[in-house]
Parts: sequence; structure tokens; C-alpha cells
Amino acid sequence: MTSGPDVVITGLGAVSAFGRGAETFWRGALSGATAIREGRFGFAARCEVDALWAAREAMADAGLSDLSRVALVCGTTTGGVPAWLGGATDAQIAYHAPAAALARTLGIGGPVLVPSVACASGTAAIGLGLDLVRSGRAEAAICGGADQLTDFVARGFGALQAVDPRGPCRPFDRDRAGLSLGEGAAFLVVQRDGRRMRAILRGAGLAGDAVHMTAPDREGGGAARAMAAALLDGAMAPSDIDFVSAHGTGTAFNDAMESRALARAGLAHAPVQGVKGAIGHTLGAAGAFEALLCVRVLETGELPPTTGMSLRDPAIDLDLVDSRRHIAVRAALSTSSGFGGMNASIILTKE
Repeated sequence: MTSGPDVVITGLGAVSAFGRGAETFWRGALSGATAIREGRFGFAARCEVDALWAAREAMADAGLSDLSRVALVCGTTTGGVPAWLGGATDAQIAYHAPAAALARTLGIGGPVLVPSVACASGTAAIGLGLDLVRSGRAEAAICGGADQLTDFVARGFGALQAVDPRGPCRPFDRDRAGLSLGEGAAFLVVQRDGRRMRAILRGAGLAGDAVHMTAPDREGGGAARAMAAALLDGAMAPSDIDFVSAHGTGTAFNDAMESRALARAGLAHAPVQGVKGAIGHTLGAAGAFEALLCVRVLETGELPPTTGMSLRDPAIDLDLVDSRRHIAVRAALSTSSGFGGMNASIILTKE
């Protein structure tokens, strides 16, 4: 990542299992409720995934009109295997096909990128959007992620014994037993200036574990390096961070790894919250939902509870947000990790 002028977040859009709208997602997260239900994919959070609707909401929020030099960066793990554009009638199985169709429908004239780095894709997409705008290769970027559940995905996670069969998932809980799957779409608009500054996108970092095909580095080395890279990119110290939006899948290995990574990066002092107990693990969209949540935390000072966590794991030495609280938040870090040792972090600030 490269340094340069401030890039601001001017628009938010989302379709989650709580319903359509970024504010609907935010209110659901704040409530402590869960949208995870038992059904076809076991315990999962289902919705009608409509990336077009979410992107248009973010554009309207930002007041974007001329899209000739606007970029689209859409993270995904399933690509065109399902049709998550919204209203699609034809099967487009290439990974980039839904994003390309989204760009055609919206009239995007700038770069179109489709990062697919497992469950770090949504966060990586926001980091790429930051680079495109900083460098002047795009005047603005609509960046985030979208994924839809399929039998292939559900069976894959099931075969890995990564899913909590009793559900819903319980991030950072002593008795956590795996994740719950989810689906949705979330986008943020980033630009150098705009009608409305909601937050500053200060820095981003990427790093790999180089350890295993699916399991994370249990000591959190890659995740810690991604956090450190984001801090360096944003010219910030660990002590500047007031809030962490965690990956928090609810699996035994991920949550323990993340605790160690935050400690290694000097971030164990900050309140830590995970939203996957509310909307499930939305795969390539997860990091975008968590970035959106960070924007609303910065705007309101409200920290949503970590839905599903009732008995803190005593081995996880973090300030876990187990109930809604209100504090002054000037800077937030969002972190994501994925299969293959993919790690991404971003930092957002109030000013």
C-alpha cells in the first residue's frame, strides 16, 4: 500500500440477513439479536443477495453521479457460481462475471477488480479501493464484497468440521464450536472528497501466513503483520486504536489465533467486537460488513455486543464487548483472515 492524501468514506450500502439497508444492518447489530436460523444450510443467516441494490444505496449515500472515472472493487469467494447480482436470469460462472455485470448495469467507467482471497476478500477490496483513489487511478471507488450460499460452500465447511452443528455461532465464547454461514452484500464509497465525509480510510495492510491450506497460523503471525502494515500505512501507533472489529468466526482456532495476533500487534488494549454471531460468516462480504460497522461506531460511539458470546473464553485475554456500550472512538481497526493464510486489515478514523 502507498501513502498519500486522505481518502474518505462517503457512502454505505448493504443487504444483510437483517434486511435491505446499511442502517437496517447497523440496527440489527446494535440490538444483539441474531439473524441466524436453522434451515437448508444448517444454522445460517439467509437473505436475497442483491449486490446491485447495495451498490446503489452506497452511491446514493455518497451522491455519486458521474461514474466515468469511478472504480468497482468487489471481493468474493464464490464469484459467479451463484447469481448474486440481483434479478439475474442467466448463469455466469466466471468469478468476475457478476462484478462485470454490476459495472455494466451501473455504468462504471473506471477499473473493475475482483479480489478473491478467501474470507479476507471484502477487506482486501477496500484496501485496493484506497490505493486506486490515492494514486489517482480513480476519482472514487465503490468497494466491498458479495457472496451467496451454495450447497458446495456449505458442504465444504461441513467437511472441514468448521460449522457449529448446534448453532448459532458463539464468537470468543468458552464453548464455541464453529462458525455459522451467512450471505449478503456490502459496499462503501471511498473518494478524496465528496458531499459527505463519514470517516477517513487511513490505512490498509495485507499479509500471508504461508502455513497451511486452510488452518491459520495458530500464533497469529500473518494477521499481526497485516495489522502492523495497516498501522504503518496509516502512520498510526497501536495505542491510537480505540476499537477493533474482529474476524471472530467462532471456531476454536480462529478466535485463539486472533487473540494472539492482536497482542502481537500491540492492540490487546482496545475493545474487540465480532458481528458474525448476528449475521453469520458472509465470506467475501464479511470484511465489508465489518468496515461498515466501524464507520457507524466512529459516527455514534456505540459498540454493538458480540452476539452469541455468553461465557467468555478465559484463555482469550481481550476486552471483549459482551454488551452494548458507549465510548468515544477516534480510530478503529477491522481485520479479516481466510483459508490459505490470507490476512487483511484496514484502519478508519473519525478525523
